[in-house]
Amino acid sequence: MKKIISTILIFMTFVAAFAREINIKVRPGQHWKEKREPQIALWLEDSDGNYIRTLYVTERAGHKSWIFGPKEGRPESLPVWYGASKSGSTVSKAEALPSAESTSSAPSPSLTRSLDAVTGATPKSELNLTAQIEEGDYIIKAEFNNSFDYNDFYTKKSSGVNGQPSVVYSAKIPANLTAGQEISLDFAGTGSLTGGDGSISKNTQNLTSAREIVNRITVRAN
Repeated sequence: MKKIISTILIFMTFVAAFAREINIKVRPGQHWKEKREPQIALWLEDSDGNYIRTLYVTERAGHKSWIFGPKEGRPESLPVWYGASKSGSTVSKAEALPSAESTSSAPSPSLTRSLDAVTGATPKSELNLTAQIEEGDYIIKAEFNNSFDYNDFYTKKSSGVNGQPSVVYSAKIPANLTAGQEISLDFAGTGSLTGGDGSISKNTQNLTSAREIVNRITVRAN
């Protein structure tokens, strides 16, 4: 009997910890696919901008499984997410529930293994996923990057594999977001072209197709 009560209490504690469910939709823009579909990361921060956990990241970026890429990966692909996730805690398998569009990968060692539950192949169309979050105010951020996305300013000579830098979107998820309410993420800036740091730059005047990778990103409370 004590064991049953203990199990119930643990379950109730878990449910209380993840008291809200949200649905996130990423709608592709005109330049969703250049050479291939973009690298993507979605993550949560607290109201002070401290990293909490990753909700979704594409497999190549999450597991550093780049074709002909360096062993240390390509931090310039999603530099804001790389910088944030290195500074914060890891994720657990209970924290996000990817939809059918985001197939999970097999377990792998260390930090990469902790990303298995939220890592998937890049969707060829709309990304649609559900995540459990605790009560409180949050900041949600989304980062996208198309490799080889060159223009007249970001040339192959000046920007390497990256082309144009990653683009970042952000929004506040308020504690009082009720079932059925929806918010949209706004464009926040770009990541480091070299992956040297995780800062967001407001200098976006030379972007072209990178601004049209995404049409709209929404978060709805279920």
